[in-house]
Amino acid sequence: MQRIPVLGPGGLDHRSAARFLLALVGKQKAATLWGAVTSAVWMTSQALIPVAIGRAIDGGIARNDSGEVVWWSMAVLLLGVIRATSGIAFYRHSIITRTVSASLTVRMVTRHVTRLGASLPRRQDADALIATSTSDGTTIGVGLLYAGRIMGAVVAVTAVTVAMLTVSVPLGLLVLVTVPVLSGLSSLLLRPLHRHQDNYRSLQGRLAGRAIDIASGLRVLRGVGGERQFAARFRSDSAQLRSADVGVARAEADYEAARVLVPGLVTVIVTYTAALFALDQRLTIGQVIAFYGFATFLAMPLTDFMEGTSQVTRALVAARRVTRLLNVEPWQGKTPDAAATKPRNRGKAHLTDTTSGLAVPPATFMAVACADPSDADALARRLARFEDSGDPALGGESLASLPIPVVRSRVLLGLNSDRFFAGTVREEIAPAGTVDTADITAALQIACATDVIDALPDGLDTRMTGRGRTFSGGQLQRLRLTRALLADAEFTVLVEPTNAVDAYTEYRVAENLARFHETHPEGRSTVVFTLSPLLLQRAHRVAYVEDGRVIAAGTHDDMLESHSAYRMLVARDDASRVGK
Repeated sequence: MQRIPVLGPGGLDHRSAARFLLALVGKQKAATLWGAVTSAVWMTSQALIPVAIGRAIDGGIARNDSGEVVWWSMAVLLLGVIRATSGIAFYRHSIITRTVSASLTVRMVTRHVTRLGASLPRRQDADALIATSTSDGTTIGVGLLYAGRIMGAVVAVTAVTVAMLTVSVPLGLLVLVTVPVLSGLSSLLLRPLHRHQDNYRSLQGRLAGRAIDIASGLRVLRGVGGERQFAARFRSDSAQLRSADVGVARAEADYEAARVLVPGLVTVIVTYTAALFALDQRLTIGQVIAFYGFATFLAMPLTDFMEGTSQVTRALVAARRVTRLLNVEPWQGKTPDAAATKPRNRGKAHLTDTTSGLAVPPATFMAVACADPSDADALARRLARFEDSGDPALGGESLASLPIPVVRSRVLLGLNSDRFFAGTVREEIAPAGTVDTADITAALQIACATDVIDALPDGLDTRMTGRGRTFSGGQLQRLRLTRALLADAEFTVLVEPTNAVDAYTEYRVAENLARFHETHPEGRSTVVFTLSPLLLQRAHRVAYVEDGRVIAAGTHDDMLESHSAYRMLVARDDASRVGK
C-alpha cells in the first residue's frame, strides 16, 4: 500500500487519491464490513419505525384493536432497541476507523520520508511535507469515518423508497425522483469547495514553512536586521491564507445551506403530497403519519450523505497530497550488482573528484580552502554523493555505481545545518546505541565538548529539546563534530565545523584532530572545508580550490610561500576572525 502508482499528470490527482483511500479501506476489511453492516442496520431500523407506527394507527387505533396496538408497539420498541444497539456499534467503529486510518497514513508518510532521506529537499517541497505530516492524516481519517455513514444513508434512503412504493406508488416514485435530483444539484457546489480547500492547504503549508524558517533563524535575522523583511513576507502570506480561508468559508457556507435546504424540501414535498392524497381518500391517516415519518427521517440520511460527501472530498484533497509524496522516488543512481554492495579496500581507498581534481588519500587530516564559499558546499555534497553531478570515485569505483547505503556508511557529510532531535544527548550523538561510554568520552575530548556535557544536570542522559534549542551555536557545532567522529566513517567530510566557536577552542579542536589522525593510522580520513588558519595550519595536507578546480595542494606553510592567492585568502579570513 505504500507505493501508489503514478498515472501521469492528468490522472494522478483524483484517481490515485481514490485508489489510496481504497487501499486504506482494504487494510481494514473486517472493520469496513462491520461498519457497513452496522450503519445499514442502524439507518434501516430507524426507517422502519414510521411503518410500524402507521400500522399501529390503521390496524389498531382506527379499528379499536388493542392487540394490534400492543403488537406494533412492541415492534416499535424492538426497532428502537436495534437502532440504539447498532448505532452504538457503528459510532464505536467509526472512531476506530478514523484513528486507524490516520495512523496508517502518518506511518506510511514517515517511513517513506525516512526512505527518501537526503533526496527529499530536492524532490518535495518542505512546506507541503509539513501540511501532509500534520493535518492530512487526520483529514483522511475523518473522511473514511463518513464513508460508512454514506453507505448507511444510501441503504436507508433505498429502504424508505421501497417502503413508500409498497404504500403508494406515486409517492414512492416522487421520492425516487426528488432525492437524486436535489442531491445532484447540491453536489455541484462540491467542485468550488474542492478547489478552495486545495488552495488553502497549499498556502497553509507554505505559511507553516515560513514560520518555521523564521523561528529557526531568529538569531541570524536579528544579527543582520532582517526581522522586518521576513515579518513583511509573513504578513503577506498570512493575508493570502486569510483570503483563501474566506473562499473556503464561502464555499462551505453555500454547501451547508444546501445541506439544510435539500432535506427540508424533501420533507415539505413528501408531506404536502401525502396530505393531498389523504384529502382525496387515497391514503389513510396511519399512512399519512407514516409518510410524514418517512419525510422527517429522510432529513437525517440526506444530511449524512451530503456531510459525508463534503468530508470525503476533503479526504480526497488530503489523499492527493499524500500520493504525491508517496510517489516521490528516492534518488538511487545506477542499479548496482550484488558484488558492489560489499565495501572493498576500506582504509586503503582514495576519495577523488575528477571534476575539481580533488584527491583525498586514506588515513589523513586534510583541509580544503575554497576561494568561493559556495564551492565548498557544492564540492562537499558531491564527494558524499548528495548531488548527482560530476564523477566522484571511492577506491577507483564511481560513487554512482555504489548503492546509497554503502556510500553513506563509508563517506559521512557533516554540515552546520544538521539537526538534533528530541531525546537524550547520548542517543543524539550516538544514534546507533552501540557505542561505549569510553568511546563517547574520547570523541567529546577531541571535539572539546566535555565541558558541554559536564554542565548538564544528568550528563549524557540529559534530554535535548528539538533542534537542540537549549544549546548555543558553538556547543551544537562541537556536539555535531562528536557525532561525526562516533559514526566511524572511512571518510568524514565537514564544512566549516568550527566557525561558531571561539579561537582558543578552535585551536584545541584542530590540535586534537591532527593528533587523533597521527595516533590512529587505521585508515580514517577527515576532510575539512574551511578558511580557518588554525585548521589549515594543523591539517596534514591542504588543497586550494578556485573556480571549482584545485589550483594547488601541499602543506599549509608551502602554500603560503608559493601561492599568493591562497596567502591573501587566508590572511583576509584571519583578519575577519580578529576579536572572535
